[in-house]
Amino acid sequence: MGREQSRERGMTESVQWAVLGTALMLCLLGLVEAGLMLHGRSVAVSAALAGAKAQAALYAAPGAGKLAAASTAAAGGLIDVQVTVTVTSSSVTVQVDGQTPSLTGWMQQRTHAESTRPLEGQ
Repeated sequence: MGREQSRERGMTESVQWAVLGTALMLCLLGLVEAGLMLHGRSVAVSAALAGAKAQAALYAAPGAGKLAAASTAAAGGLIDVQVTVTVTSSSVTVQVDGQTPSLTGWMQQRTHAESTRPLEGQ
């Protein structure tokens, strides 16, 4: 009858919440980073499509596709963007390479997109 046994086992409630809160915040940060990666990929695809459409237009000025792709990528937040435009006798191909934005720098990734369209009036 001497000592009373404690009913508490394991961590105290405040420590449990501290561990759980940290884990939840890391999961939330991971979701935001993944969303930024997917957004960057979507921007690269949109930029390639915009560049191909601009360069494939009838009477398009030289460099119109590169300008359209670069401005679309920059407006979408891609970093370090490189645009390559290849025009053949019947089609135009635009390649966009860029780095996706990141909050922490952990998940910065290069992304690539390519679009090919036939030239108008061909």
